[in-house]
Amino acid sequence: MNGYERTVRFVKGEAVDRPPFMPLVIEWVSRTQGIAYPDFVYDPEIRAQAYERCVEQYDLDCVLPDADFYEQLEDFGAKPVYDGKGYSAAPIIEDVEDLSHLTLPEYSQGSRMGNRLEILRRVAAKEKGKRYIFGICIGPLTEFCNARTTEEAMCDLLSEEEAAQKAIDIFFENGMRFIEAQLEAGADGIQIVEPCCSLISPELYARLILPYHKKMVDRIQRDGGFARLHICGDTNGLIPYTLSTGTHILDVDSAVDMGKAAAQLGPQQVLCGNLDPTVDVLSGKPEDFGEKVRRIYQQTGNRTIMAAGCDVPPDTPEENVRAFYQACVNLER
Repeated sequence: MNGYERTVRFVKGEAVDRPPFMPLVIEWVSRTQGIAYPDFVYDPEIRAQAYERCVEQYDLDCVLPDADFYEQLEDFGAKPVYDGKGYSAAPIIEDVEDLSHLTLPEYSQGSRMGNRLEILRRVAAKEKGKRYIFGICIGPLTEFCNARTTEEAMCDLLSEEEAAQKAIDIFFENGMRFIEAQLEAGADGIQIVEPCCSLISPELYARLILPYHKKMVDRIQRDGGFARLHICGDTNGLIPYTLSTGTHILDVDSAVDMGKAAAQLGPQQVLCGNLDPTVDVLSGKPEDFGEKVRRIYQQTGNRTIMAAGCDVPPDTPEENVRAFYQACVNLER
């Protein structure tokens, strides 16, 4: 059973040999493959090859070829800032009432999103049908926070909600177009990345953001693909709403009560997570992964794809990732 088959069967509730193993390895890929991070971010051939080597070496069941958090925003005109370790981008919305400079990107060759499509085409040529291939879309609220700064965006939601929603609409429209393009480029499903949703109340999420997420999930899953909704942090109060999007896969961070979350799953819905990226994955001992993985397995009745709650830190020892994988293999023994 290969990674693609294991993932599809697991989500559908069919028998598998073990739960899928899908830690988010982003900067960690660059480090373990010995690639300078700027090259990893901007060269599609280098990044595609790095992920292909990594998933083979560490037996990952999916390929999710991400690099940084500002890919989409850079194509809107944001200037990247590299601090020697990672990327950020300067805000591009100074006045939430003035959105005239925001125009939808074209995904041209050499653009950030154009490069993502090229990477997916390269990965699909080698991995299609072998491992589950995920594209990635930064969600509209998080994109607005990146474009405005999180602090200003949260203030706008309180005092200028109508203007804020117009900006969110623009990023949602780009997100829908980017989802479509990634599926055409070879992605089997899409991860919607929305960490800023953990900063708002469940009531505001349900009223303002849930309708966007439902439309994104519906498009991703229309032709049989899996949406994977990722929101970091304490999302216990959001889970009834995030599951109501219909997403097949819901990422959950270490603060989530796994038993309660699993009790809310519908048919063909699974969780993904929730080891603490720093305490468990970066700083944990290899011999401890067996117990931690089995606890999640038992708490959720084998309805969890195994991963950390968020990205594997770049300095995580390789032996820890291998021990994490082996703990998954040992579950059915």
